[in-house]
Amino acid sequence: MKIRRIIRSLLAAGAAMALALGCAAAEEVSVTDAGLGLGDSRVGVPIVSGMADEALQLEINRRLQEDLGIDGYLNRMTLQISEESVGIRTDWEGGVRGDVLSLRMAAEGSLENTRSTYAWTSANIDLRDGHEIALDELFTDGEAARAAIEEYLEWEVAPELSAHLESSELLPLPEKFYLDEAGLTLLYPVQQLSTLSDRAGDIRIGWNELAEWLDTDEDGIPARIGALRAITLTQESAERIRAMAESGRLPGVPVTVGEALKPLTDRYHLLIDPDVYEGGRMFSLEGGCFRDVFLLTDFLSEKWDDSVVQGIRMDRGCAEGLCVGKTIWEEWRAVLGEPDHTAELDADKAEGMRREMGGCDYYRFGDCQLQLYCGEDGVLASITLTE
Repeated sequence: MKIRRIIRSLLAAGAAMALALGCAAAEEVSVTDAGLGLGDSRVGVPIVSGMADEALQLEINRRLQEDLGIDGYLNRMTLQISEESVGIRTDWEGGVRGDVLSLRMAAEGSLENTRSTYAWTSANIDLRDGHEIALDELFTDGEAARAAIEEYLEWEVAPELSAHLESSELLPLPEKFYLDEAGLTLLYPVQQLSTLSDRAGDIRIGWNELAEWLDTDEDGIPARIGALRAITLTQESAERIRAMAESGRLPGVPVTVGEALKPLTDRYHLLIDPDVYEGGRMFSLEGGCFRDVFLLTDFLSEKWDDSVVQGIRMDRGCAEGLCVGKTIWEEWRAVLGEPDHTAELDADKAEGMRREMGGCDYYRFGDCQLQLYCGEDGVLASITLTE
């Protein structure tokens, strides 16, 4: 009962916050953390505020806490006061995209007993009416889309999985999922799919890889969260691409060019040992957001304690209309204009850069350089952002 009172108090505080913001800010819906800590444990508690309809906001916050399992995590945290356990910690990410809320929460620690484990929960809520969004709402034909996703997992993802995983079953599709600017992320129970560091696995499928099945109605979920914009290159894309490059980030990758590397490897863990390329090292980290994404850094010593991320290389996915495996160089030049510099990659250069033969267009935006690599067929093979 005490935990329920805490939850009710947090929800009431969210409603009071929205009222205090006033009508002018009521259109600016946001999510803030009202997490609670006890000893070494902490449970994140996301709270929605800023909605004009206070009753709907209260119902959405109630559903949010239910979907993410907040009540159970808070109960578990208080029970551990008298237990010898590793504690519990939950961290959430996500937010409001258009008028859709999508969050995912990672929970780690003694979630069920004294043994440490890992679990995903998620919430996908339509802020127009508060209903929970089903996976099929993303597609014109949910059954066909699910079949295509299953085939994709079998032929594209399964061969990439390590033989050393404790759990490696990609099917059936998990119930939980997360939506962001880069794609759809499937969130698996740890008993079904795990990582090498024994965390629950997740698989991201880029919007460009789902384009054939997405609902293209202007009032559909994909349009409202920006998924259609992410896979459509237009003249309006130029300013968004510029802003993306100037930010030092690529969509869906939780890394900024210039930040320290060691905290990232500590948090996400190495997927494989770093590879060497001409001028530095390429780091592959665990997690769906790092699938075919590499962090580029120096190779001044065997250690990387003092290294920084000098570049982010994305060999799969989409970014503001630039789609790996689809966009051709004539299309991006028509939007971005002539590059500041162009280079050809012959066999030796391509081998040294760990790339395929082809070419690269370089665009300078602020303090960062956007590099668009294509193969000999002229199709975009990689999006790279460097200092």
